[in-house]
Amino acid sequence: MRNRSSSIYSLLLSAIIAFGFQLQAQAEEIDDPIEPVNRGIFWFNDQLDIYALEPIASGYDYITPEFMRTGFNNFFGNLRYPSYLVSDLVQLKFTQVAEHTGRFLINSTVGLFGFIDVAKHVGLPDHREDFGIALAYHGIPAGPYLVLPLLGPSNLRDGVGSVVDFFLDPFAVLGLSSNVDAPFKDKVILPLSTIRLINTRANLLEAVEAAKSSSVDYYLFMQSAYYQYRAGVLNDGSTPKEAGDDLDADPFGDKEDGLLAEDSEND
Repeated sequence: MRNRSSSIYSLLLSAIIAFGFQLQAQAEEIDDPIEPVNRGIFWFNDQLDIYALEPIASGYDYITPEFMRTGFNNFFGNLRYPSYLVSDLVQLKFTQVAEHTGRFLINSTVGLFGFIDVAKHVGLPDHREDFGIALAYHGIPAGPYLVLPLLGPSNLRDGVGSVVDFFLDPFAVLGLSSNVDAPFKDKVILPLSTIRLINTRANLLEAVEAAKSSSVDYYLFMQSAYYQYRAGVLNDGSTPKEAGDDLDADPFGDKEDGLLAEDSEND
C-alpha cells in the first residue's frame, strides 16, 4: 500500500474517504464569511491541478518504484525537523523535542539522509505538529476558513502558522538566502523542491479521485475534511463528533496531562 505520510494533505484526503458524505452535512457549521472568494481560489487550485499537477504526477507515479517514492516521503519529512522543533518548544513539550531531535539525528545518519525511517523502529514516534498547532495549544482562535492559492484549505490561524513553517523550511531558507550560490539553487534546491511537490501529489492520486467521485460539492467536501483532520490533530488523533465543533475551547482536554501528542503519520 502506497505510503501517504509525506504531508498533512495525505491524512486530510484519507479522512475524506473515511468520513464520506457525513463531512458535507457538517459544512454549514464552519465559519466561511468569504465563501465566494474562497470558491474562486479553490476553482483556480483545482484547475491547476487538473491540467498540470495531476498529469505530471500520474506519469511520475507510473515510472517511479514504490520504494523510491517512500524514500522521498521519508527524506522530505525528515527535513521538516526545524518546524516541528520550534512547535515543540513553543508548546514546552520537551519530551517531543528530544524525540524529534533523536529522529532527525538517527534518520539523517543511519537512515541515509532520511531516506529510511530507522527511528520508528527504535521507539521514536513522529509527532507532526506544525506551528498552527502550537498557536492553537496556547488558545489562539482558528478564525475564518480560508482557501490559500496553491496551498489549499486552511484558516486564519493555520495560515499564519504556514508562514512561520515556510521560513523554517530548509528549502525556503536556502532558496531565499543571498549567501547560497545560484548554481546550487538551480541544480539542487529547485529540482528537490519540484520532486517534493510531484511526489506528494502522486501519493494522493487515488485519494483525490475518490474524493471527487464521492462528493456532490467538492468545495464543501474538502472544507469539512480539513476541519476533521485538524480536529483529529488537536485531539490526539480522536475526531470530535462534529467537524465544526469549537476547536478552540480547550481542545486538548487536560493540558497538564499532555493530551495533545500529534496524530502521528505512520510511514
